Amino acid sequence: MKPIVICYPTKLDKEVEAINAMFEAGLEVLHVRKPAYSEADMVAFINSIDAKYHNKIALHSNLHLVELKGLRGVHFTSYNRHLIDDYSDKALPKSISVHSMSELINLSESFNYALLSPVFESISKEGYGPAIDQSVLKNYLKKNHEVPVLALGGIDHKNVDVAKELGFDGVALHGHLWAQFEKDGDINGVVERFKEVTEKWT
Repeated sequence: MKPIVICYPTKLDKEVEAINAMFEAGLEVLHVRKPAYSEADMVAFINSIDAKYHNKIALHSNLHLVELKGLRGVHFTSYNRHLIDDYSDKALPKSISVHSMSELINLSESFNYALLSPVFESISKEGYGPAIDQSVLKNYLKKNHEVPVLALGGIDHKNVDVAKELGFDGVALHGHLWAQFEKDGDINGVVERFKEVTEKWT
């Protein structure tokens, strides 16, 4: 699975232009995590993204918009897990956030993939580091696991090879893309960071 991208959690100048540029550069899945966005905010944000990419967008909130707007799928976190049963019979890609070995081991096969975090020291959250020993993680991932597991947290061009060696099925990019972009607004820069990791992964 090619690297996926998780958008910036709050409003960010030129973010939509950067998102469209990453889609143009080959991005296949965008996770929209805007926890404070109302339904109206979320609709406006989705509408600002080029419509030809809407079927590549997964939502972390306002999940009912996925079917209304023809989006890709739904993602469950600790904040919306109470809604999992509401979507169990829907033919939509479903993913979930996990943070421990016990959650990994007990994953329902109804999910298309899981995001495990943090795998490395987080770039966007200071002091937020890995909670699972890498040798334990590697032993689990090297075995036959039904639900693909993607690494999240601190992923960049320097450690993406480590994530692959650990046995992850994919990676999710967040801080590596947006921390610098928040400062410089350089669309070419964020696209190059995305492409660099993608080329190393694939």
